[in-house]
Amino acid sequence: MYNNLSIFVIMKHIHTLLLPLLIVTLLMSLGTKGYSQDTLYRIDGRVQNVKILEVKAKQIKYKNPEGQGGPTFVLSTAEVQKIVYANGTVIKPNLTDANNYNESIYPETWREEEKRADPLSTNFKRRYVNISVPDYFAGLLTVGYEYFNKKGDYSIRVPVSIGLKSIGLNKYAATEFDEYESRQAYYRENKKFSTGFDCYYYPFGQGKVKYYVGPSMEFGWFSFTDKIYQGPPTYGYKDETRNGSFQSIILMNGFLFQPSAEVNFNLGFGMGYCQSKFMQKDYNNQYEGGDYYATKQSEFAARFSINVGYKFN
Repeated sequence: MYNNLSIFVIMKHIHTLLLPLLIVTLLMSLGTKGYSQDTLYRIDGRVQNVKILEVKAKQIKYKNPEGQGGPTFVLSTAEVQKIVYANGTVIKPNLTDANNYNESIYPETWREEEKRADPLSTNFKRRYVNISVPDYFAGLLTVGYEYFNKKGDYSIRVPVSIGLKSIGLNKYAATEFDEYESRQAYYRENKKFSTGFDCYYYPFGQGKVKYYVGPSMEFGWFSFTDKIYQGPPTYGYKDETRNGSFQSIILMNGFLFQPSAEVNFNLGFGMGYCQSKFMQKDYNNQYEGGDYYATKQSEFAARFSINVGYKFN
């Protein structure tokens, strides 16, 4: 039987041995918790245990899990299949809005978003050259250049329109008399030239079929033939060709169709306001400074567009 002194000595030795062991165990536990491991699954099949520091749209920053003192590695999101965090959260950073989904909680939502993903919503061309089909049948040759911002929600289009009759390609068109009183300046057979700019907003971004709306501002020149009365001694009329100008602002809206990333066409309609300026004969000598005086005419304007073209980067 052990006496009290022997029991005291044994307990003292046990306490001396267990204390360092408890301290080491505690430190190892804290170290493991401080450097919890995330798992990185690459497209090529490799799996890495890492510590994820940052996930952005195009790159991922991480360290090796052994400690925070090592180097920081940068990897493109295009090389990553998914990331599984230590707490079980799963993300796929190379998919649109992937960080908003947790595969372990919403697996069905994740798969549906993957199926519905429209490649043209992000992988779209930003430069678009097109030609207007309706303008050709109105005696005009109209081409446009449209440039999209990176997100695809805004674009600026610069149109250039030339009257076919003014360059000899519509020589059988009937001569228009008193044209400044007949119809809006943009669709005149004797139109010479116009340009301007359109600013379009795509509220739903880019894709197969997307809606757009925005103002179209244009200015240009035209000619018209007027019958001028001749007083004595001839008493008759003569044809006189003069020039005029116009400015218009129209609110356009329509749809952009993209059967492919390169071949695009859009369908649009707009209404607005047009003001024409031209010279009139001063028969009653009401104005000083010559036989003609400048006048303005304001009128309702409408435009219909079917543009077919090619998109590129």
